[in-house]
Amino acid sequence: MTVRELSSRIEKFRAELEEHVKLWGESLDNTFPEYPIRNHERIRKQYDSLARQLGTLRPYFNRLGLPSIMGNAYGQWDAYDSAVSDDVAVRKGSSIQAVLSQLQQALGKLDSMAPDSEFPLQQEHIHVRPEPQQVTNIYNLQGANSRVNVQSRDHSVNVSTITEQQVFSQVREAVIKGVPDEGEKLAILEKLDAMEKSIRSADFLPKYQAFINAVANHMTIILPFIPALTQMLHH
Repeated sequence: MTVRELSSRIEKFRAELEEHVKLWGESLDNTFPEYPIRNHERIRKQYDSLARQLGTLRPYFNRLGLPSIMGNAYGQWDAYDSAVSDDVAVRKGSSIQAVLSQLQQALGKLDSMAPDSEFPLQQEHIHVRPEPQQVTNIYNLQGANSRVNVQSRDHSVNVSTITEQQVFSQVREAVIKGVPDEGEKLAILEKLDAMEKSIRSADFLPKYQAFINAVANHMTIILPFIPALTQMLHH
């Protein structure tokens, strides 16, 4: 396969994955999103197309040194398999975000190669610097000043930690950047502020539900934060 053709196939896979995450996010339950509750037939067709493309592209992803393994306190999984399958939302959402980032890196590497040259899979024929073979995404809230580990790529589990307040700060930033309508954005931010103020009180659950309902049309932008937010429900 030439570099040009490989770039085209990866770009097609990336575009279809973005279409998939949009439909999939719109199809989740608005209160406690785990699996799609609507659009099952359309989503199934997307699964089939993406899985078939992944089967072709996987050896090239490996050859390009793209990390694939993600993990949290409960175990590890393959980010690419999760992204193109009916995985639980808190795992699938973070997997898709990681995969989309990896695909951009792959396209960037291919941009530096001659487009009409062959892209061989043999190690000795091409010089591509291998990336660390683990993507770690750990959400673990503990103690009075709970912390959550967010996505990091490393061989170890030594990833940075942030406070609950920083989680809300990152959610706020994602909403500001990801919601184009100013009126809707302000309404979502108001719900987010109310939820943050209610941490460790009996009002947190209804405030959480109100926020999730408000941001329902933009669920994909907050999916990476759902594990951290839902763990706060148990405090």
